[in-house]
Amino acid sequence: MQIKSYAVLLSCSVLIATQAQAMSKPPAEIKQPAGIAYTGSVDSLAQKCFAIQSPQTGNYLKKYTKGGAIDDGLGFRFENIPVASATHFFLKPTSFNHFMLTDKDGRYFASHLPAEISAGRYAGEFAEWTVNKNGDKFSFYGTALKMNVRHHFTDAHLYFFDLLNPFNLNSEDEFRLVAQSDCKPYPEVTVNATGNRNALKGDASSPVRGFVDPHTHITSYEFMGGKMMAGKPFSRWGVEDALKDSQDIHGPNGSLDLIGNLYTFGDPNFRYDTRGWPDFPWWPNHQQMSHMGYYYKWIERAYLSGLRLMVTDLVENEVLCNVQKTVNPASWVNPNDCNTMASIRLQAKRMHEMQDYIDAQAGGAGKGFFRLVTSPEQARAVIANGQMAVLMGVEASETFNCGLKDSCSMASIEAQLNELYNLGVRTIFPTHKFDNQLGGSAVEDGFINLGMWLSSGRFFETKECDAHTHGKHFKSGFPLLGDVPVIKDILNSANLNPVYDESIEHCNRHGITPLGVYLVNRMIDKHMLIELDHMSDLTSTAVMDIVEARNYSGVISSHSWMPDGKNGEVHRDLRRLIESGGFTAPYNSDANSVQGSISRYLDIVEQTPYWPGVGFGTDMSGLGGQAGPRDDAQINPLQYPFTSEFGITFDKQKSGNRVFDLNNEGMAHYGLVADHLEDIRERAPQRIYEAVMNSAEAYLQMWERADANTSVGHVNPLAQ
Repeated sequence: MQIKSYAVLLSCSVLIATQAQAMSKPPAEIKQPAGIAYTGSVDSLAQKCFAIQSPQTGNYLKKYTKGGAIDDGLGFRFENIPVASATHFFLKPTSFNHFMLTDKDGRYFASHLPAEISAGRYAGEFAEWTVNKNGDKFSFYGTALKMNVRHHFTDAHLYFFDLLNPFNLNSEDEFRLVAQSDCKPYPEVTVNATGNRNALKGDASSPVRGFVDPHTHITSYEFMGGKMMAGKPFSRWGVEDALKDSQDIHGPNGSLDLIGNLYTFGDPNFRYDTRGWPDFPWWPNHQQMSHMGYYYKWIERAYLSGLRLMVTDLVENEVLCNVQKTVNPASWVNPNDCNTMASIRLQAKRMHEMQDYIDAQAGGAGKGFFRLVTSPEQARAVIANGQMAVLMGVEASETFNCGLKDSCSMASIEAQLNELYNLGVRTIFPTHKFDNQLGGSAVEDGFINLGMWLSSGRFFETKECDAHTHGKHFKSGFPLLGDVPVIKDILNSANLNPVYDESIEHCNRHGITPLGVYLVNRMIDKHMLIELDHMSDLTSTAVMDIVEARNYSGVISSHSWMPDGKNGEVHRDLRRLIESGGFTAPYNSDANSVQGSISRYLDIVEQTPYWPGVGFGTDMSGLGGQAGPRDDAQINPLQYPFTSEFGITFDKQKSGNRVFDLNNEGMAHYGLVADHLEDIRERAPQRIYEAVMNSAEAYLQMWERADANTSVGHVNPLAQ
């Protein structure tokens, strides 16, 4: 045994010594001339095309057939070939200093084993590289295996670590990048907009020309446990992952998309084709509510049309989240936390990750079009630089974990309000779909009344609306199930069939609470913006009492969720909001309908000293439908291409293999905001288009007035 062991050791020593001796030979003469080395920064490699050259041999990296089972037996090695014959790699950023490299065949420079560099077939961490720079040379560090790629120039192969050459003799791990121009770009959605983007720049001291969308939900893919909204606004691995087939969470033919099917189509048995990129046979469309509408390239198209400020509400609904986690098996494994504040923290993190991702695509920090802001001064600077300002808000029923079943206090509200402020949140809905410990919400029968019961253990408690307010009709019985035979008897015996007067219009009998009074005053102290939508009329009246007493302008109705007056006129609280210098925008609809909604608000704004701007709130991916196809498209279609007032020309938007046309699609995704704006420009009176294009400035001036407010002393309308 001992003799055999010595023999084995001796054989290994001879083998290693022989290999080391061979590798100690001087390299062959350089047969290829040194390429012109790229000397730009690592981040500037984004979206560019390169050949990779060995500084020691002058050889270029090329794909070859190496045999083996991994990645169809294809790999990469350095060969004595001209640069034109080398593999040319397109560098797609996954984040700052991180890239995937793909060739003309769509194969990835990939790593699987310590001695295995192959032509990978899939995006993912095995195809991701941290790129570092040293002078005019670059190195590639595999994020999966956490080692640098090395080239042994005695055999031309690539390794992470060679057991037979532990001292890396005659090897190198830094390479030249030689710029090329014939790469196949990484798959991506196109904006289909051309023109001089510098035309979007301006002067921070001059009024902003362009519009605001004051109500969006970019991060809704993370709410309801993260398994309800299919698709993402971005992914490290690109559009193929971000907008992939939704079957993984929605089930075959959308059979597990129960909330989306019920809420949108009133039918839990609704079925559809779940395929996403590149074909998109069904989604996105203007009706569906359970698929992402905010892919970042779609947002970029909207920005190019004149979108200057985008308010995105971090959103959660604990009731629907828990329902989703119960009924959808996809949510049984690794769901997000349904706790409202936990969800908001995650979504705020995602917003910063999205900003960084967009920056990386543009070549470095601060270079992307998408910029998070926390003050009107920041917003003006961003817009003047030709970028889009993005403001974070919160829309949830249990913000501060103040649902009716929660433990909530002034101290907990103060701590969490400060936390939200530090996260960059500047606008908040004190109430949303259900009553909470801050105040009563706007009431709805049916599905939402069922949610109210699930949230709190009671149904909406209503009264007949006052003479100023148009209310809702309610039907007696347990929502959705109260009239079903046998079930009705069971519910009656359990006192779960509420009785409502079906002859009257119902309003919530609950208004603001002492905790709500505290929150509103503290938001004014901190110059935050208060959203009045979704409040009961009693709650909004109390909020306006506080706002007027403190001479505060930071109040908003961003998507038509304040009640109308008794006869359909603008409600007195919304009129008070406008006259206090607040900002308003109706829920978006087609160009014919939305101009009427804008006009009724603009009529009041024009009677004030404030900037004459009224926007529209899309509420996309927030369980809200969108404007449908142009209603007169058969005889008077929107003509493509069209050119915006900024000189940017827009053709029909193309995502993968699908072409989107407003005449046929309506606002199927957020990129069609550009087409929708042009539709308004062509069909609405000039006064309406001007109001929309003044809306970003109107919002900023409202925010500036709020920021400059110096009132002190809390106002309590409950004590009056």
